[in-house]
Amino acid sequence: MKKRNLVGESIRRIRTEQNLTQEELALRSGLSQGYINQLENGKRKFTQKSLELVSKALSAPIMEFFREKDAFPAPLVKEEMAEYGGKPRQIDELTELLKALPAHIVEHYLTLLNMEIELQRKGKRRKTT
Repeated sequence: MKKRNLVGESIRRIRTEQNLTQEELALRSGLSQGYINQLENGKRKFTQKSLELVSKALSAPIMEFFREKDAFPAPLVKEEMAEYGGKPRQIDELTELLKALPAHIVEHYLTLLNMEIELQRKGKRRKTT
């Protein structure tokens, strides 16, 4: 079974929605047009740094690269977490959503979450130095 190139497909979708060419995205991100092409076509794997650069160039959060096209939209407003029994209700909801997703999608979300955690850690280290 061939793995789906969710990240590359999402980058292409967002780029074309913004009426950008691969060359324009390359110029904005500092990556080469060839790299963008290979990334979108699944011929090259992404790195944390390349996703950061593309995210900034497209003014799109990294998590959008891991979202299915027809999946639920990202919330525009942060909701307060209501706690029931000592744990946030959203944890149960998230667990149920993850159980319903195909394994390769869950892998993408785990990659995204690990990248976000690392970015937060780097940001905290910079503030303390």
